[in-house]
Amino acid sequence: MIHLILLIAVGGMMQAARSFTTDASVAGTELAFGFLLLSSYFMGKIFNRFGLPKLTGYIATGVLAGPFVLEFVTKDMGLSLKVVSTTATAILALEAGSELEIKQIKPILKTLRGITLFGVIGSMFMIATALFFMRPMFPSIFDKLDTTQSMAVCFAIGVALSAQSPAVVMAMLAETRSEGPLSRTMLASVVVADLTVITLFSVVLAITGAVIGGKVDVAGTALAVSWELIGSMVFGVLLGMLIGQYLISVKKGATMFTLLLNVIVAEIGARMHLDPLIVMLAAGIWLRNFSRADSTKMMHDFQTAQLPVFLVFFALAGSKLDINVLFGSLLPVGIIAVVRASSFFMGAKIACKRSNADEVVAKYAWFGLVPQAGLALALALVLKNTLPQFGFDQAAGDTAAVILFGVVGFNECVAPIVLRIMLIRSGEAGKKQGVDFAAGGH
Repeated sequence: MIHLILLIAVGGMMQAARSFTTDASVAGTELAFGFLLLSSYFMGKIFNRFGLPKLTGYIATGVLAGPFVLEFVTKDMGLSLKVVSTTATAILALEAGSELEIKQIKPILKTLRGITLFGVIGSMFMIATALFFMRPMFPSIFDKLDTTQSMAVCFAIGVALSAQSPAVVMAMLAETRSEGPLSRTMLASVVVADLTVITLFSVVLAITGAVIGGKVDVAGTALAVSWELIGSMVFGVLLGMLIGQYLISVKKGATMFTLLLNVIVAEIGARMHLDPLIVMLAAGIWLRNFSRADSTKMMHDFQTAQLPVFLVFFALAGSKLDINVLFGSLLPVGIIAVVRASSFFMGAKIACKRSNADEVVAKYAWFGLVPQAGLALALALVLKNTLPQFGFDQAAGDTAAVILFGVVGFNECVAPIVLRIMLIRSGEAGKKQGVDFAAGGH
């Protein structure tokens, strides 16, 4: 009850404070950060009291406070807090990399390859096929296209819709303190899937442009993708070496130093066309598997320092969800969401059967691919802005964005709850020692 009272009080103060500042000012940015931090914390506590994930509470805070409902946090405020989102992604990636021990992954490599092939890539074809037969529902996109062009556009959207959310999976593993073969498989599979989607999306978008007749530089696109992947990995290894040397030589203040590096990567990554997720993932893998430094204590301390960033990160993700759009396109969104989840289910089952995976992995691992957030939203914006370059009118780009935002929004609302249930039923929840996510019981 006290958390609800405090939440209402914070909302009231935010409404009052909004009259004294502009949305895009420094004060407006700080106000939005502070409001999302406090309100997400209290909302997470309320949701957890009813047996729901705190993560869902953070997302719900963003939905309610965002520009489409109460407008406490406007679009301009959200844009000014973009560095928080990229920093959180970098932090999560560093932690994920530090959890991926090569010796532990080797036994599940066959399962990972199968999940990537049958689950992730298979879902791209399944979603594209479903979209192809649903063309009459989206006349603004497909009415002027022939069969070949329609197939190309469907596959581009299908690849974008197959995107996962390493951030949500990592956060739920942290919140439930899960550890075991299922947790390791989920984490590894969603990271590999993320890299696969990023690579294939760029390639497919170039092919789609060529098929439709848009002006797309295929060679330039291939070079850009190569730089983003390979350049990010190399830069990440160098950062991992730097952090490792700092731990050996200086030791004190390692947590703050590493947090500062994450902020720097988040700020300069986009400008250098590097992916913060890949950069810090490579840094974490290097620290865990190749560095002489012991990063265990630093990562443990890191878990305490990361909480404010995560609260605001997931609230910002929720603020991008337009409830009206979601309800207005509920039928096609529901169909695509079911096809997407079913594709992951069938693909992962085939992969686990072929690789003789553990029973718990075969039963639950597929759902790690279902959650969506940052990457899927980013790809939706790319499609929205790219389709007009291929000769479509802006309505086609907006329709594609509605499809993607709707599916992402649906999965943002539902997936964390189901994922938490599966982790608890697997018996792995609570097995990992460490700081609880959001300072409370899971």
